[in-house]
Amino acid sequence: MDINFRFSNLFGSVYKNGNVLFSHDGNSVISPVGNKITVIDLKNNVSRTLNIEALYNITTMAINNSGSHLLVANEKGEILYVNMITEAIVFRFRANRSVKSIQFSPDCKSVAMTRGEDLQIHQIASSSNIFSPLNLKTTYKVSTEQLTCLSWSSDSRLICVGSGDKQVKVVGSARIANGYMVPLGGHKSDIVTAQFFDGSYDLVSVDRRGLANTWTCSLKEDDIVLSVGDNEEENGKVPKLTFKKNTKSNLSDHNGEGRHIDVSSCRFHAPSNLLVTAFANGVFVLHELPSFSLIHSLRVSNLTISSIGISPSGDWLALGCGQGSQGQLIVWEWQSESYILKQQSHQLTIKSARFSPDASLLATAGEDGKVKVWNCRSCFCIVTFDEHTSAATGIAWTQSGKAVLSSSLDGTVRARDMKRYRNFRTLVCPDPTPLGALEVDSSGDVVCAAAVEVFQIFIWSMENGQLIDVLSGHSSTIAHISLRGNTLASVSWDKTLKLWNLVDSSSETMDLTGEGVALAYAPTKDLIAVLSLDSVIALVEGASTSQMGSIDCKYDLDSARSEHDKITKDSSEKSKTFTTLSFSPDSSLLLVGGQSNNVCLYSVEDKLLLKKFALTINRSFDGVILDINRRNFSEFGNMRLIDTSDSEEENDGKKAIKLAGTRNGDKGERKGRPLMEVNYVAFCPTGRRFCVCATTGVEMYSLDAHSTFDPFQLDMGTNNGEVKSMLSRKEFARALKGSIQLGDSDLIRRCVHETPVQNIGLLCSSLSLQYAERLLKWMTDPEGFQASAQIELYMKWLHSLLVVHAAALKENEKTALLTDIQQTIQYYSRLLSNLAESNINSLQYLIAARKLKRPKKAKKEEDEEMEE
Repeated sequence: MDINFRFSNLFGSVYKNGNVLFSHDGNSVISPVGNKITVIDLKNNVSRTLNIEALYNITTMAINNSGSHLLVANEKGEILYVNMITEAIVFRFRANRSVKSIQFSPDCKSVAMTRGEDLQIHQIASSSNIFSPLNLKTTYKVSTEQLTCLSWSSDSRLICVGSGDKQVKVVGSARIANGYMVPLGGHKSDIVTAQFFDGSYDLVSVDRRGLANTWTCSLKEDDIVLSVGDNEEENGKVPKLTFKKNTKSNLSDHNGEGRHIDVSSCRFHAPSNLLVTAFANGVFVLHELPSFSLIHSLRVSNLTISSIGISPSGDWLALGCGQGSQGQLIVWEWQSESYILKQQSHQLTIKSARFSPDASLLATAGEDGKVKVWNCRSCFCIVTFDEHTSAATGIAWTQSGKAVLSSSLDGTVRARDMKRYRNFRTLVCPDPTPLGALEVDSSGDVVCAAAVEVFQIFIWSMENGQLIDVLSGHSSTIAHISLRGNTLASVSWDKTLKLWNLVDSSSETMDLTGEGVALAYAPTKDLIAVLSLDSVIALVEGASTSQMGSIDCKYDLDSARSEHDKITKDSSEKSKTFTTLSFSPDSSLLLVGGQSNNVCLYSVEDKLLLKKFALTINRSFDGVILDINRRNFSEFGNMRLIDTSDSEEENDGKKAIKLAGTRNGDKGERKGRPLMEVNYVAFCPTGRRFCVCATTGVEMYSLDAHSTFDPFQLDMGTNNGEVKSMLSRKEFARALKGSIQLGDSDLIRRCVHETPVQNIGLLCSSLSLQYAERLLKWMTDPEGFQASAQIELYMKWLHSLLVVHAAALKENEKTALLTDIQQTIQYYSRLLSNLAESNINSLQYLIAARKLKRPKKAKKEEDEEMEE
């Protein structure tokens, strides 16, 4: 029984507060999602979330020119120095103030950051310094207001800083004799961006009200003189650093709604002189500098564009829209005016999630009324259904996987076709009533949904959409239902468990120790797990309705004390409970979650806790820290509950609480911290992973979580140089085994490519099952052959490996690996069939066009003969 599940990815959320970045090669987008970082590979069309967490929500990031290191700052001024190659945190230090902007110098020798009203320059230490990679070099007291942006010159000698006092100030990265600090005025509001032009000290600055200025510097790069001392005579001989305003323009004239719309974000791409300006109404415009010629103006979202990222080539724009849960990420190619990527999060809490029967898709239902279907391979949303007019509460798949159903508080159950992506069936109640839990039988013909208010269960026929039966008998709210064959199990707040026979509508009742909140049928046994409000799981045999045992979970809850609670931690734990559970496919494990930051995994046979998973360490959520900080208490109460900032933009990680009945423009909204809790847990049909619907999104835990360095049977004599020498000596079998031992993806790819085609079958037969399994896992991984165009070569490898080892893989129950192989083959089959169909259509068009030209040519020849 393998229980070494690890965090593998994050679904349901693609962007939150912070700035988006492009990687150094321009093929990937780095997006902050709460206190985690998501890397979206645009070339291979996959997304992954790094297993790196900050203590609070991330506000700004910066990556160096080589893409090897990343700097991350959170809301409380904590800085993380991350190695992107090993995906590990190298160093942490505290700025102790809000960090609005942080950047590496172009020569990658220094780092500049805005620390409140100060500008700090840190020098990157050499590799020999293992204690601190960043050493403080200089601190400038720039302004009395908070600094908002900064930019390095191309030679790393000057830095321009924008602040809330409507000024841009230019300082030297080191002490220079040309001047100490040069202020530039002429703006009407706080500065949004100030950046240097490429190859010069000229700069452009844009303020919040849309006024943009370009400034011409009096000095060239060779005129900067480093100051060696306090010699005034020497300092007086050098030319002074001055700036002259060259041109100005009001960018708000192009937003479509006038100058009262503020600039929300702005970014200048120095190599191409491209200025991208985004406004609060979702419009972004492109100008060419320094003439401010309008290139492009478009609205891509109704949400405010919070961040702009530009690829190194300047062709792609990454736009982070919205804040908090209303996150949206767009990658736009402005020259062809087309989307490269468009992903959006659920705007409200995700209430339920279910895997498809083949484990390739994940469907989620949210309080925003939307149902989203995510591809488990790429982690992208492939379709969104928004027919519900109220919150979606339940989700279910048919056994064939061709349809997904969802229940809602609007009183309907909607079935969607996964081939045509349309709502083909709508099931309604006799009287409109909100619906909660949802189940579909194995044949896909019977649909059951529990009402929230009238204590009834409605049963429909999927074939004709007619209501078959209404089951009544509970005296309180029905919390959950589960269906197996002709038996429907339901649990209610009236402390009863009922087993219904759908053929004759009869029922058997069993009393529980507390109010029932969840239940689940074991997939391979006639066993029902019933969770009650007192955090006790009762294991009930389905045939005799007799209790076979129980699991007491209340001491495993570890409920944190909320900042609003005035009671003790022990009293807080008594008022909270587990609320959801799920069986593993082999019925040996039970996953439980609820009003806690922890998810617990229990053994059904031993009735013991096997492992506890802490979902997050993000202190921007309420309910993460087990106890509150007593130092925040004063005679006026808890100071954390008092908003001491007068800024409308700094939400400090708090979630907007709008008045009832309002959607947009609520001026009376309040702020509150989101409470960390688990709404739903579900195991994958393969048993290799499970998902947790929590406040952070849908977190995926897997036994096959990707590791950056994952050696296998490694010995002292195996290294990269030895494997390469084996390849040069044409010892392909030994070289492939050595590359698999090292776990180096590039080295495995090289061995696979250089092995002659006629030797593939012999080499695969010489591999042991362990090595073959490792090679197959690499092939199904996004970093394997999915990043290559040599599909036929890899198909030969797959065929040879499966011919030799398929029977052994089936005997060892490696169904998850075989399923991944099948999904990969189907993915490429679909790509090739689409390409072939496109080529056939193109050829048919060319043939038809040729036939139309032939009669005209023949007629022209006949006319020429007659004239002769």
